[in-house]
Amino acid sequence: MTKSIADWVRISPDDWSSKTVPVQPGDLRRFAPMGRGRIGSLPADLDFGLPPGNPDFFSLTAHRSHPLLNAPITEPTGGTLYLDGEPNREDLAAAFRLLGVPADATDYAVFLTQAKKPAEERYLTQLRIVRRAALAALYDALSVAELRSFPRQGLAVGALIRKFIETEQQRWGTGLSPQLCERFGIPGLPFRPTLAFGLTIENAFYGVYRLWSRAWLM
Repeated sequence: MTKSIADWVRISPDDWSSKTVPVQPGDLRRFAPMGRGRIGSLPADLDFGLPPGNPDFFSLTAHRSHPLLNAPITEPTGGTLYLDGEPNREDLAAAFRLLGVPADATDYAVFLTQAKKPAEERYLTQLRIVRRAALAALYDALSVAELRSFPRQGLAVGALIRKFIETEQQRWGTGLSPQLCERFGIPGLPFRPTLAFGLTIENAFYGVYRLWSRAWLM
């Protein structure tokens, strides 16, 4: 039987924070801004592994559709990567290094959503990973006590991304997928929907990553 990603990590609800926050971290309709600015606060005595520098000097920057304007202005890496349906482990590890994704991090929350109309929404399943520093600094969604006692996940970020890819492969198949043909309801057409993936670095500094399964027409 195909397992769900919830068999390996805790999935948080959309309305996750009990605080009154500008945007819930589980609202996947919106993308986290880039940059080192802060909405919430981070205790100075906690080590979040963030690069040195004065975060108050940098503003938060919205994502844009233009590939040149969409480069993060305060980070050397980031952006969006589109993957085929069967990326191998070595290629993924290299992609994590190139994009600055901390594959060994376990201090994160997970949010998950399924598309109701995948042909229009252009995804099947979305997974958002939000590290605890981002939950506090970008969303102001954690109190100081919650930040200090934040529970670790059983899988590191890199392992979670690989597990998500595996579960979507098991669900939809790879190659010319009968499951995707049935889901998209286009039998008889000369083009067949085939599994693929996307990975976006929403905020490289604090650690917000979005991964989704999608279909492309072969």
